[in-house]
Amino acid sequence: MTPLPLVDRLEFDQGSLEACPEPAAVVALDGRLVAANRLFSRDAGLLDADGTGLAAAVLACLDAVLLQRQRTRCAVQGKDGDSLFDLTALPLAGRAPGWLLLANDVTVDVSLRDALVESRARYMDIVALSGESAWETAEDGTFTIITPAGMAGYAPRQLIGKDPASLLDPARAPPTILPFSTPLALKAAHLWIRHADGHSVCFEVSAVPLYDEGGVWRGARGICRDVTEERQNRSFLAEMRNSERLLARITEVFRKKSNPDEMLLAAAEASVQGLEAGGCQILVATWSEPAGELDLVSVVSAGACGEPTIAEPLLAAMARDPNPSVRVEAAQGWSLLMAPTIYGGQLIGILVLWRSASQPVWTKQDMQLVGTLAGQLAAAIDQRTNYHRLLVASRTDLLTGLYNRRAFDEELSRRFQRLNRGARMAALLFVDLDNFKVVNDLRGHAVGDEALRHVADILRGNTRGSDLVARIGGDEFAVWLEDVSEQDAVKRARIFLSAAAGLANYSGNAGKPLQMSIGIAPHDAEGNETITALMKRADAAMYQIKRSGKASFAVAPPPEVI
Repeated sequence: MTPLPLVDRLEFDQGSLEACPEPAAVVALDGRLVAANRLFSRDAGLLDADGTGLAAAVLACLDAVLLQRQRTRCAVQGKDGDSLFDLTALPLAGRAPGWLLLANDVTVDVSLRDALVESRARYMDIVALSGESAWETAEDGTFTIITPAGMAGYAPRQLIGKDPASLLDPARAPPTILPFSTPLALKAAHLWIRHADGHSVCFEVSAVPLYDEGGVWRGARGICRDVTEERQNRSFLAEMRNSERLLARITEVFRKKSNPDEMLLAAAEASVQGLEAGGCQILVATWSEPAGELDLVSVVSAGACGEPTIAEPLLAAMARDPNPSVRVEAAQGWSLLMAPTIYGGQLIGILVLWRSASQPVWTKQDMQLVGTLAGQLAAAIDQRTNYHRLLVASRTDLLTGLYNRRAFDEELSRRFQRLNRGARMAALLFVDLDNFKVVNDLRGHAVGDEALRHVADILRGNTRGSDLVARIGGDEFAVWLEDVSEQDAVKRARIFLSAAAGLANYSGNAGKPLQMSIGIAPHDAEGNETITALMKRADAAMYQIKRSGKASFAVAPPPEVI
């Protein structure tokens, strides 16, 4: 540019001014422009429109630059748009003092810095909105940087300089690699931290290690977010899906099964699998006669359950509770989840699921599911009760309470086959009343019925629970004694006859007393005798004694003699 006229006696080197790498100008004490290099130009926005004086924006900043002698930032408008310059004034010595005005273009630096600040602010906003916490640790493992949101209820000032390992929840298993001190990149690692208020929270952490140029580990940097609620929601949804699958499976079983016992067994097996239990029991409530006390009988068991005595006091307590509800009880190393089955407002059973000490604790969702399941089982238990009531009625002699002929034949057939497989001994006794017709004719059927009930009591009271006792005809009875020799069967017959002495009180007349005749057919499994043949031998022995004098017993000869 054309040099401006010099102020009188102000000495300077125009060549040095042009050589200056940044905009430079010489300014007189009164602010008049003396000279400027080509960078200090009108295009740059530093000179006025004529190019002979300082731009208005520069003049406005001149007082601060010259009088206060401090660097001042000046915004100007040049040919290429707005620019920012840092103005600095250096005094010039001479016969006419002045100033060397330097203008440092900081437009790019400021723009970059502003962009960086904006970018960081944007990043911080995004991090804050995402619920994540950004952090950095030093080579000693302590926090050096933490975003304003803090972590796990702790403010940044509480975390800076703190060892992250001290935040871990001691009740949870520690991570294999602590993300805050990781030597390698980690993504979405989960760890449990003790919140500032004491409860446990789960954080998902992603981190990268920091190494210096020499490959020495200097710390780690990463982000983390609280995923406790997310995990709980996922767990809840998974449990809901599991509940739906379990209930759907049981509903399908109920639809396909016609036998209530099979329904309950399938439900117990599905419950063990669906609830990850060790075992499952379904108990049915019965009322004992004559006291009418409530008894709980286990009708179905699946998986591994504890000894019955473990649960007995807990079951009794639930049975006594006027308002029983789902509960978890601990007993001898077991955790029992118990749910009452209510039908028609009455307790009809209890569902019990067992877990050992090594298995997870029962959750609220488990309790809710078992409560729902118990409600569905109530109808099946009631159906089973009615089914067995009808079954018992169809297999029981209504007058005496003994097995009827049909039930006796079915049970005898099953036991006979099992007996032969085990090569064990047994005996079949046929019992017939002598002179029973006279009782009915002379004293009436009511007395005859009472006599039959008395006979049933004699036979039932002098046999074991494993023996079979049945009324197979009007005044005919049958007794199956298992695992007995011929001598044992004879002893039992003598006991029956001794107890039958009291039957005389029902007699129609003294000349024809009511008594019993017994035919005994011992059975040896090694003889390959059929049931039909065995029954014929017992029948033949019974009629033999009736023909020979009655009120005694006879033992049938072995089958090969017949």
